[in-house]
Amino acid sequence: MTDRPYPYRTALVTGAFSGIGTALARLLAARGVSLVLVARPESRLRDLAADLRAAHSIEVEVLPADLTDSAQTAQVAARLTDAAKPVELLVNNAGAGAAGVFAGLPVDREEATLRLNNEAVVRLTRSVLPQMRSAGRGGILNVSSLTGGFPSPSRATYGATKAFLTHFSEDLAIENRGSGIHVTALLPGLTRTEYFTANDVGPAPAPGFLWLTADAVAAAGLRAVAAGRRRCVPGAPYKAVHALLSCTPPPLKRALGRRLSRR
Repeated sequence: MTDRPYPYRTALVTGAFSGIGTALARLLAARGVSLVLVARPESRLRDLAADLRAAHSIEVEVLPADLTDSAQTAQVAARLTDAAKPVELLVNNAGAGAAGVFAGLPVDREEATLRLNNEAVVRLTRSVLPQMRSAGRGGILNVSSLTGGFPSPSRATYGATKAFLTHFSEDLAIENRGSGIHVTALLPGLTRTEYFTANDVGPAPAPGFLWLTADAVAAAGLRAVAAGRRRCVPGAPYKAVHALLSCTPPPLKRALGRRLSRR
């Protein structure tokens, strides 16, 4: 990120307690952006908030919430509609998803994945957009995944939620074109975070150069939403993959999905 002032003065970040979410919060704080941090582990949120206040002298609110719970999601949505404390950038980063053959996975967990990855995003985005449209400015950064671009056997629900998130973002970007509101889908590839242990997913067998850092992914996403780009794919290898996927016939995409699921 450059030394120019960041265009958004306040941001709400979901899933802020680790990985890409923490990296997003730290980078925004370094730019002087006031924050609302949302996640389940309250103690980790409060520790992060204290660090950011001390390091950057910014205002940081802590809003513990489980976004798989509709009542707690409604509390976050209410914060986004507070006209006295408007949020200029919404970062929908929270996400989860188990691995395994769908028929053998607990249905409650799969439904929770839908609520977290999609339903909460829809609810929070719908809550903040009217205020942004009234102000004539704002940003929405949705952390999706390249996984949504091709079939993902053994991660069917997760992959489908990410495909939804990418298309949802692009549709909103079109709807809000010329309004001063930027909507960006961030599509990272393999990223070193706590995701794999938190979701009981073994780390992918891939060479080191394919692994992105959370800081690099977060920085790319924040640049992209500030610039008004609809999609952001961090990392040269993944930019190439994304370009190839866009012109790959469906049968070859299915073959790629089968091969990756066996690894």
